[in-house]
Amino acid sequence: MQELHILLRNKDKIDPKSAKDYADNGGFSALKKALSMTSEEIIREVKEAGLRGRGGAGFPTYRKMEFTAGASGDIRYIVCNADEGEPGTNKDRTLLSSDPCSIFEGMAIAGKAVGAHIGYIYMRAEYTYLFSIMKEALADAEALGYLGKNIMDSGFDFEIRFRSGAGAYVCGEETALFESIEGKRGEPRFRPPFPSIAGLFGKPTMLNNVETLANLVPIIEKGAEWYRGIGTPGSPGTKLFCVCGNVERRGVFEFPMGINLKELIYDVCGGVSEGHKLLAVQTGGTSGAIINPDQIDMNLDIDTVSSSGGRLGCGTILVIDDRNCIVDIVLNNLDFFRHESCGKCTPCREGGQQLYSLVKRIADNRGTVLDLKGIEELTETMRLTALCGLGASTTVPVTTSIQNFRGEYLKHIDKDFCPVCAKGGE
Repeated sequence: MQELHILLRNKDKIDPKSAKDYADNGGFSALKKALSMTSEEIIREVKEAGLRGRGGAGFPTYRKMEFTAGASGDIRYIVCNADEGEPGTNKDRTLLSSDPCSIFEGMAIAGKAVGAHIGYIYMRAEYTYLFSIMKEALADAEALGYLGKNIMDSGFDFEIRFRSGAGAYVCGEETALFESIEGKRGEPRFRPPFPSIAGLFGKPTMLNNVETLANLVPIIEKGAEWYRGIGTPGSPGTKLFCVCGNVERRGVFEFPMGINLKELIYDVCGGVSEGHKLLAVQTGGTSGAIINPDQIDMNLDIDTVSSSGGRLGCGTILVIDDRNCIVDIVLNNLDFFRHESCGKCTPCREGGQQLYSLVKRIADNRGTVLDLKGIEELTETMRLTALCGLGASTTVPVTTSIQNFRGEYLKHIDKDFCPVCAKGGE
């Protein structure tokens, strides 16, 4: 099965630190086109293209543009979320390290659409090696007149600044990210007001994931009709998928939205490694749904994956073979979430710890059927009352694993023999 490289078109083909290389390969032509368009024309093109966010819930990108452009005030910001805290995910890192100017160009196009002249790229501190690449690429782009003051003699200014966090997963949430950029503790804000009205420094802000902003370049360059011809009607375009876990070929792959999950695992990635059997697949990263082998004949687009009880999210696909125990996998997920909770709201702070304790009891063969009922009630409470998406996301692998692998939980509750746990997961 052949990949379709639109976002990865320049990977291993240009010097990522050279804006000239990028421009010589067609870069900044979309920005030049956008600079001759009105805000309304850019937003209309993005709307007709059907672009939806590539980092989380799949919110229509044009709506963020409309809200931010229509907000009152003279100062607006574009923020690129490059925090990428989801375990197993490195798609944004791949884009930033191989083609940073495409992100700069996408941000500048977004700036022209909403009337913003300053953009921030927020990266996790662990990506230290990326800063030198991106700073050199940015300096080159500014020197050549593609960014900064009076871009390409258009009269439009757009400046990009870098900020890094300390590796807190919660700073992937947009308002916690704003707090971190502002030098405060990374905690979500109460909403409303929403970021498009009062975001970074209290000003109207359009925040998008790295991959989402990169999509603006081909949309403006080739048009909405061309873009609509790729993917599915509800989820046009391509998607970067990070396939990891017990599979023969791991990596970042770019395919049209709607690729079949089973084909991705077996045809593209060579199937389960070392001749073992498929036990489960987790879609959308650590916060995604855990499904069984009978459910993997599923198209990977935003709406179809949502209907399975999870979300496509960052596009990470974790393949799990029969050397693992589902209860242990979920316990590991919960350990991550309880550690990463910022502690601001009770449902996430206390609920995450309590969920971990309940699943740990079951994993240790000390649980009861009443514990399963308690888990189901607690996850529903967290889903409805948590301040931000972290608290709600904590519940997804738990609820879907119980729905799809209830027998595995009951084995531990009934103290039946679990060969994986008996061997210590070896």
